[in-house]
Amino acid sequence: MLKFKEIKDEKDLYLLLSWIIDSCDIQISQEILKFGIERVINSLTNAKYLKRLKEIESIEELKESLELNEINYVSRIDSNWPKQLKDLNNIEPLGLFFKGKFNCFSKNSIAIVGTRKSTAEGNMISTEIAFDLAKKGINIVSGGAIGIDHAAHHGALIANGATIAVQAAGLKKLYPTKNIETFNKIMENGLLISEYPPNRNANKISFLHRNRIIAALSLGTLVIEAGEISGALATARYATNLNRILMAIPGSILSKSSFGTNELIRNREAELVTDVKQILTLLSPIGVNS
Repeated sequence: MLKFKEIKDEKDLYLLLSWIIDSCDIQISQEILKFGIERVINSLTNAKYLKRLKEIESIEELKESLELNEINYVSRIDSNWPKQLKDLNNIEPLGLFFKGKFNCFSKNSIAIVGTRKSTAEGNMISTEIAFDLAKKGINIVSGGAIGIDHAAHHGALIANGATIAVQAAGLKKLYPTKNIETFNKIMENGLLISEYPPNRNANKISFLHRNRIIAALSLGTLVIEAGEISGALATARYATNLNRILMAIPGSILSKSSFGTNELIRNREAELVTDVKQILTLLSPIGVNS
């Protein structure tokens, strides 16, 4: 049974479970719907989760840690929860830890993703498209990684626009560390978010799981350079499954960094686009003005 006497409401339970688990999966979501979150916590059998639960002294301890690090938390049962994430259904996060301007969630957003092993041309395209979209009041969502992601965030920032970086680690373990300066700027002009508690390190699974959040927050996803095996292609698949608009920039047939994007176009999975005007034309039927 739960040992925490100071639990005030169901939101506290969501914070507690968010602190314990790795990511919200289908089984946990279904069990919450069927049995309620308190029973789910009481019934945990995963040794790693139980160890984390045992290490927590109180709910207040978690809240004080967040306050000390100027990190906020919103659960999926809160009234201001980003409604776009509801489309994830059984893989919707339990909650989000965030730093920055929460109102970014209410803006029209486009995700820009791509390879870490980007070319100079790919970085330039990412920066310019993000800049032009941000100038039109569109929020840029990406994963904060080096390469195409960083170029997209940079483009939005130099346009004095809004951008959201979805982290695969907790917000005290920002990754990659070489992008810390950019992350600090994002906190001032946009939003840093993570479904993981502050001190959680990133791993291969968390990088894949964060892609669903990038896709869900956005009206459409633009892929700029992606190899044959790429996290950006995982984001593209999530976008398709969520009925979001998927777009790709074509690249040289000689470039390994363009294999994935060219395949998306060849297989008619993504719309071929080469500029912001074409992107806005695709988005205009769902209410984005050009």
